[in-house]
Amino acid sequence: MNERHTMVIAAPIARVWAMIDDAENLKRWMEGLVETTYPDGFDRRRAVGTRFVQRIREGGRVADYAGEIVTYDPPRHLGFVVGNSVFRMQADYRLAEAAGGTRLDYSALLVEAGGVVRFMSRLFGWLTRRILRKQMARLRALAEAP
Repeated sequence: MNERHTMVIAAPIARVWAMIDDAENLKRWMEGLVETTYPDGFDRRRAVGTRFVQRIREGGRVADYAGEIVTYDPPRHLGFVVGNSVFRMQADYRLAEAAGGTRLDYSALLVEAGGVVRFMSRLFGWLTRRILRKQMARLRALAEAP
């Protein structure tokens, strides 16, 4: 899986950053996200290396995904790795001021996975892209709301 999405959001960069950097705001646009917890706390002054757990509802069950922040440069770049015992992915949100608001470049790259997961990600890539487009549309709508 190697997904990329770029869009311009008609909102200031600080507002868009708040949508991706705040655990409560994430729940507003990330489908299925139940909660994000930080087992050792979250000090934004020393965010790189911070561990987190995201609980995501997938159908009738809730799955835990462990992650770690690898890049934290507010309000420009948030990068993290996240996964479970089956796979691990690297995700990045990059923000820049743009005509009409904020340009958001999102990427997600599968960095560790067995053959079955890689095959399934190719087979169901269309579904992953559909979910990503839907989430990005929800993020845009929230950031642009008055």
